[in-house]
Amino acid sequence: MKNQKIIELINISKFYPGNEKPGINNVSLNIQRGEILVLVGSSGSGKTTLLKMLNRLEEPTSGAILINGKDIKSYNVNELRRGFFGYVFQKIGLFPHMTVKENIEIVLRLDNKPIIFREKKVRELLDFMRLSPNVYGNRYINQLSGGEQQRVGVARALATDSECLLMDEPFGALDAVTRCELQDEILRLKENLKKTIIFVTHDISEAFKLGDRIGVMQNGNIEQLGTKEQLCEFPKTPFVEQLMRTGFRT
Repeated sequence: MKNQKIIELINISKFYPGNEKPGINNVSLNIQRGEILVLVGSSGSGKTTLLKMLNRLEEPTSGAILINGKDIKSYNVNELRRGFFGYVFQKIGLFPHMTVKENIEIVLRLDNKPIIFREKKVRELLDFMRLSPNVYGNRYINQLSGGEQQRVGVARALATDSECLLMDEPFGALDAVTRCELQDEILRLKENLKKTIIFVTHDISEAFKLGDRIGVMQNGNIEQLGTKEQLCEFPKTPFVEQLMRTGFRT
């Protein structure tokens, strides 16, 4: 359904002990079903903290998060992480002592899916991520390139048919060519599987390529949320205006 809210953040703040300034400062945000929302910001801007709150790896100090209109705290944490959200991050988190097949099917094992179902699902996911099951299924993680490892990480995140993918700078450590290829895969994934994706990056060009909407973050605030055209043509703050001109300065 078009323009249907799937996630709603209401006045979310996060304070850490010993820090006077909040990590997240009174953020309100709606995420629409089927969109790619990109959170872009420099290190320490709060974008990863916001992502972790959706998966309950972090808890807000104040405010509320609604999933399909229900408070996130009313969901079982394991069901939330294995059923609603798939998580993909830069360090991937694949188990080196397991094969590709075993890494992908581990969440299916936890859900007590039968072996025939698991094997069929793994083959489908590897095919979808353009990794031949016959070639890659029994390989170990250290036998894969960085791009191949990240494809396996995405396949594992898709294994439980989660409604939403959380992606935390998943391509940050990859070379430019591989990064571009995987960005194209994310767009293909969204088109074919109709997933809602929240994607974190510090790369404004990556945000522009992937995002239906882009949230620019600084110091725990969302400075502006909109399409790339809105950000470029109508920047609302000096920070956004500078970002559109120069990108992030390291």
